[in-house]
Amino acid sequence: MVPSCPTEGHPATRPPGHPATDDTPGHWPRPPGHPAIRRPVLRGDVSPIREVPAHIPRPPYLAAGQPRAPMDGLPVHEFYSGPDPTQEERFHIEVKETEQIQGMRVACQLARQTLEVAGRAVTPGVTTDEIDRRAHDFIVANGAYPSPLEYCGFPKAVCTSVNEVVGHGIPDSRPLEDGDFLNIDVTVYLNGYHGDTSCMFFAGRPKKRASALCKATRQAMLAGIKVCGPDVDFREVGKAITRSATEAGYTVHPTLEGHGIGSYFHGRPSILPYVNDVEQGLMKPGMTFTVEPVLVESPDRSCEVDSEDLWCSRLTSTPRGTIEDWGLQWLSC
Repeated sequence: MVPSCPTEGHPATRPPGHPATDDTPGHWPRPPGHPAIRRPVLRGDVSPIREVPAHIPRPPYLAAGQPRAPMDGLPVHEFYSGPDPTQEERFHIEVKETEQIQGMRVACQLARQTLEVAGRAVTPGVTTDEIDRRAHDFIVANGAYPSPLEYCGFPKAVCTSVNEVVGHGIPDSRPLEDGDFLNIDVTVYLNGYHGDTSCMFFAGRPKKRASALCKATRQAMLAGIKVCGPDVDFREVGKAITRSATEAGYTVHPTLEGHGIGSYFHGRPSILPYVNDVEQGLMKPGMTFTVEPVLVESPDRSCEVDSEDLWCSRLTSTPRGTIEDWGLQWLSC
């Protein structure tokens, strides 16, 4: 999947005759010598969990005894990627049969269609909760279950990560502003398989810095995908991504990583998007996994998980009380 970045939207609100500047989205030109300011994304209200029709099959991790919060860990299954795995466990990666691969293709196709539905809703003034509603309704209308919903307690159908939020953003009541950019991360569970994909979108007119970072992250993702093939060491993905990011002048952020996927949402292998020495064996035909690098503008990779929702990961580099580093993630399935 090659992501795209829609750029249509409404003009920023500003005094007549004062164009929005590249580094002050939605604001009039600042006095010389004053730093660019982008207000941090503030948490909005999260609406109640949306219902899924009873006839739609649920994934196994919703059964009794499974994790109900992030601190409980990930659901356990044969290809579970838990903390501190042994070398034998790291090398135990599923090789799918033709029928399983076809099931993955169908699920991924629906995920891509859902992403397009959600992306068309992105415009200044629209809330991420409304984007989630459209995605949720489309998924269940096609007989699938939105995989993130109640996965370890996550309350929504998709993740919407806006501006400095680098991953697992929870859709809420905050309206998008002109110049905002966000990642919409979609996963669906259809006929026993998960299909996972995401893309960056702009609300209104993209700024040059955001566009450049978006382009570089896309290229880094494609560089990581390009090296994949039979008998390739999984560590080559991180090397390729890092090389591409460095050449473009950006830093790979270690917050998120790719993962194995199939009848399970997350599993082995762990696709680390940075240079690493983690041995996981070699790629084999029939393996399915995601490639999802996060790039940021500076070497400062400070990041924290929201202490209240326990999901949202955001950059914390805040010189002069403003957030300047912007993080993007791309996911391919």
